[in-house]
Amino acid sequence: MSVLRCFFIVLLIVITCDIALAQEDTDLVIIKINRIVFVPGNKYTFYIPTFEFHMLFQKKFETFRSAITADYDFRRKDMGFGMSHALYKYVINPGINIDDNLYFREVFSDSTGVWRRKQAITPFLYHELSENHAVGLAFKFEREWSPKRKMSAKIISNPDRSVKLYYLFQKRKANILEHTFYYFSFERSYKIFKGKYNFFLFETFLKHSREINKYIRYNGKYSFRGNLTSQKSPLFFLGGHTNLMGFNNDEFWGRRVFNSQNLLEIKPFPEFKFSMKDANFRRLSFLFQIDVGQVRGASRLKDLKLQNRDFKFGFGVGFGFNTDMPYMPATDVHFILACPSSDASDIKFYFGFGEWNI
Repeated sequence: MSVLRCFFIVLLIVITCDIALAQEDTDLVIIKINRIVFVPGNKYTFYIPTFEFHMLFQKKFETFRSAITADYDFRRKDMGFGMSHALYKYVINPGINIDDNLYFREVFSDSTGVWRRKQAITPFLYHELSENHAVGLAFKFEREWSPKRKMSAKIISNPDRSVKLYYLFQKRKANILEHTFYYFSFERSYKIFKGKYNFFLFETFLKHSREINKYIRYNGKYSFRGNLTSQKSPLFFLGGHTNLMGFNNDEFWGRRVFNSQNLLEIKPFPEFKFSMKDANFRRLSFLFQIDVGQVRGASRLKDLKLQNRDFKFGFGVGFGFNTDMPYMPATDVHFILACPSSDASDIKFYFGFGEWNI
């Protein structure tokens, strides 16, 4: 055990030792990163009016487990598909992730088009320190495609080769509504095997759910993602129900992003139950949500409009309930009205089922 930990420490030193040699390079890199952390179980979420759909299907076998993800956003035309396979019964477990995503963004300069296709193959190794703790090492081979807008027949290819070291902690209590998930990672990109980048990313993510009593439940999510060097780096986006409700989707972007979502669920009738034919309704809740977000680094990006570094606040109120439908798993349904703190009259409506966004 101690040998393995020493190995990860030495590897982290090797990954970070050449940061001091990084040269100033502020050219634009068009990379959309939106990592989603999944807890065990099969899940799906559907949002209206954006007609946005996310699905995760997992299957555990005797010595390995597999997962398939699918994402689609009708309004932005985004779509993605991924699969993952990994062993889980050994001291060090190998696995592989395969992702193919297509994004449409119109916030960039005329030098490129509005779509980006990102394909990645990520072999990884992970080791469970205990039932709730694990560390991992991932090697990403990614390629991003983008057209020249003025010469649409010309396609730009941006390869990325990186190494990521990560740690995660996950704990669930007997009450399935209470859980804690913590994750952090260091990712170093190298100009090897035709890679084009030398950025160094740090990411940390905390998700916590707690039932204060039978009437009140709190859900919190805190995240920071950012480049720690002046090298070319990914862009991170804020805005929309997934990280900053009340604002337009991807309204803010930068090289370093912080966001926090806080949802308070009030259950005035803890034992609420209602049936209609084969459908059952329960867990009626009033929802109060406050989102906070901040972007930095955008002011140095070429060909992009300036973005201020102020904290942005989004507020939402609504209600939700749980349903049991024929031929469908237990499903959360929610309705939320939200607005940004800067304009209380700019109301946005969120309706979704599958899981509340926190």
